[in-house]
Amino acid sequence: MGIERLNLSVRYFPFFALCLFLSGVCVPNFAKGKSKSQKTKTQTISRKNKKDSLHRPVPLSSYSEKDRQEKKDASVSMIFGKGLNVESADGDLSLNFRLRFQGRFTQENETGGDSSQNSSEFQIRRARLSFRGHLLDKNYQYYVQLGFSDQDMEKNRPVPLRDAVFTYSKYRNLKIAFGQMKVPFNRERVISDGIQQFVDRTISNNELNVDRDVGIQFFSNDFLGWNRIGYSFGVFGGDGRNKTSSASGLFSVGKLTYYPLGTYTDSGEPDLEYSKYPKLSLSLAGGKNVNTNRSLSTFGEEFQFARFTYAHSGADFVFKWLGFSLSGEYLTRNADAPYRERETSLGIEREYSRSVSGGMLQAGYLLTRQIEFSIRYSEYRPKGNTDPNLIYSRERNFAISYYLNKHDLKLQADYAYLEGEVAKNGAHQFRAQLQVYF
Repeated sequence: MGIERLNLSVRYFPFFALCLFLSGVCVPNFAKGKSKSQKTKTQTISRKNKKDSLHRPVPLSSYSEKDRQEKKDASVSMIFGKGLNVESADGDLSLNFRLRFQGRFTQENETGGDSSQNSSEFQIRRARLSFRGHLLDKNYQYYVQLGFSDQDMEKNRPVPLRDAVFTYSKYRNLKIAFGQMKVPFNRERVISDGIQQFVDRTISNNELNVDRDVGIQFFSNDFLGWNRIGYSFGVFGGDGRNKTSSASGLFSVGKLTYYPLGTYTDSGEPDLEYSKYPKLSLSLAGGKNVNTNRSLSTFGEEFQFARFTYAHSGADFVFKWLGFSLSGEYLTRNADAPYRERETSLGIEREYSRSVSGGMLQAGYLLTRQIEFSIRYSEYRPKGNTDPNLIYSRERNFAISYYLNKHDLKLQADYAYLEGEVAKNGAHQFRAQLQVYF
């Protein structure tokens, strides 16, 4: 150890000598020692003390408030229901990481008496990872979500990316989002499937929603600061998530929401907050997807040669108060033509569009702060000379939900009687699901 210290002293001697010289404390002054005046001694000691203080730890209490903020360490926390949170020391960068999965059992029995059509299934309906946070400051936000269940991905395109969006939110009246995101259309689709009253969404939503797409969106949750109006307007590729097309055409969509009793944060379908004051929202939405090659506009089967322009419209409402919730929506999709044809060596080939209207109405009430009973009705019906496989369909449901820790840990079970395209002979469906959201 002594040899190592000697080697270090020899190695860094020139550096220390230079520092000593530059500070004005040199060997000749030291040699004169006691012959110097008391003033010179005091100045030398002062310089020495000043030099030593550069290497001495400074108590945190001696820093100003601004200094203490700059010196603090990055924060890391993990709380169930809030995920893993990391924030830089200066607060300019943050990351929230969350994991969610839904384990489900489904039993479906045909009413025609043919037991061979009955089915029982266990599945992981959804398995998601999400990353969100801000960078530079809290006005620059990002959100990425990945889905790993087989039903989280399209059959012919097994890509796990669901959302990848960057948002600039500095201005109250005009916020901007760019990337792959949910298209601002019907509320049932826009809110997360993790904050709903039933095990899953309605059959009308499955037919008429416009899912996700890549594009840019402009929006405000409190336009002009009136505490009454919210809006969204976006332009998207029109091809859906994780897909591009050589066909020209864009999807333009807009939504306007009026809050007669004041704006509020949409925390999901049930009124788990047991709202002391009533909440009400009324919305209108519309859009046009030009020259799409997908049967359901932004998703569904791809046509071989046909291209259609779909016009979308919709309206929805929400009411919540003291544990009671009521919501409904009406949606339409109209194609510019019922079908397209082409001649082949085998004759005339035809591909149909899907023009349809439908909607849903549902209500729920918290029997206790943790137990909720809900009922729902949903249907859709074809319009005009459209796809012959598209027939009138409906479902009637009721559900019971047990919120152990709100939506972060809940058990849900529902029963539905299905008719039409979703079950040609009619079917009884029972589902039970556990959701865990870390």
